[in-house]
Amino acid sequence: MEIYFRIMLETGWPVILMFLAERVAMSFLLATKSRCDWVRSKGWLHPNAISFYRFPMGVLSVLLLHFGYPRLAIWVFSFWMITDLTDGDIARKCGLSSERGATIDPLSDKLMYIPALAYMAWKGFLDPHLVLAFVLFDFFGQMSRIVIRNKAANLFGKAKTFLVVVLLIATVLEIPYGPLPHSRILTPLLGFCVALSFFSVFFKVIPNYWYANILSIMNLTCGVAGIISILMGKPLIYAFGLVFLGQFLDLFDGRAAERWGSTPRGELFDDVADGTSFGGTVGMIVAFSFQNHLYGWTLCVLHVSCTIFRLIRFIIRKRSAGVEGGVQWFCGMPSPGGALLAGSACLFLENEAARAAFVVAASALMVSKIPYPHFGRAILPKIPLFARVLTLGLFTIMLAHAVKRLDFNEPLAVVFTVSLLYMISPIFARGSGGVTA
Repeated sequence: MEIYFRIMLETGWPVILMFLAERVAMSFLLATKSRCDWVRSKGWLHPNAISFYRFPMGVLSVLLLHFGYPRLAIWVFSFWMITDLTDGDIARKCGLSSERGATIDPLSDKLMYIPALAYMAWKGFLDPHLVLAFVLFDFFGQMSRIVIRNKAANLFGKAKTFLVVVLLIATVLEIPYGPLPHSRILTPLLGFCVALSFFSVFFKVIPNYWYANILSIMNLTCGVAGIISILMGKPLIYAFGLVFLGQFLDLFDGRAAERWGSTPRGELFDDVADGTSFGGTVGMIVAFSFQNHLYGWTLCVLHVSCTIFRLIRFIIRKRSAGVEGGVQWFCGMPSPGGALLAGSACLFLENEAARAAFVVAASALMVSKIPYPHFGRAILPKIPLFARVLTLGLFTIMLAHAVKRLDFNEPLAVVFTVSLLYMISPIFARGSGGVTA
């Protein structure tokens, strides 16, 4: 940890100061209508102008790096990537969003990080094949904006941009400081960036009303793949990782259906995917987590039965109440929460009695009538956007590190802690009398 303290002291503090200064400046300039009018009157503060400023800065950063100024290169690169927050805030709060801006803003991001990716691949710090795949997906994504109606970056694109910036800074730090402990996670992290780049393109070119179904298909695929991996004798953590990915996908399929519509049986298909992933796969994890097979399979049946009951009750209550779209509150712990609690407990806790207790608790809470807040609609919006993205980035780095070392205790500890906090969330959150699901 001493080397990272040195990095923060010598290289990191200007980046933190720049970010804080930018946030304070934007909070001040966009706080009132009169200040927004002043910003609108200044052409050099127009979001498109800021995007254009970024066009040559990626090449400038690489030139500084090549001629022996790695810290200055990091500072220049970081400053101009921070301005990506600036132009977005100005566009939204000053009413300056435009179709042209939705095209040139992601282009300016690509012109920032692609030169650095190419340079680091040329120098041997990054896998050139993965960099090439990433650049090709990004190229197709940018070209797709010529023909598609929705030109703005989607969630996958935003996550990709954040992670590739983290990747580049983490890689460049090896030039002034030599090989660092995090070096082993760079290739897995680049692999995550490639995957996010692919999904970013994929979800741009398909019809909008298929977004929700594709997310459900991916969730179902994760569940089936998890069951197969368990039956093949693979470590249970792999199946749980697939379930965790399925939960991430399930977080957005409902909102995708609300925003862009879905097919007639899209909601039913979503429940089938949830039952397979959060019920079947996690039930198998439970069954194989106990040395006594009868004990394990009994708990497995309990978890799967309660999950199915929970999903069926959700549909019945929602239809009887005439509710369209998503809900803010659930009647009982939702199936993703139950799966997270039961699965993480079985993998993280060593004591079998404690594992069994949490599986039973998760099952009981799913069939209970205790009001639980919807994580994506009632909890997540209260967390600042930057904190969400930063947390996702840090957890992804932790996960990549765990994959490289094949030691998953740290991410499991985080997941188990989050599941415990969600389990007790009804104590602190208060739902209205309109709980419907």
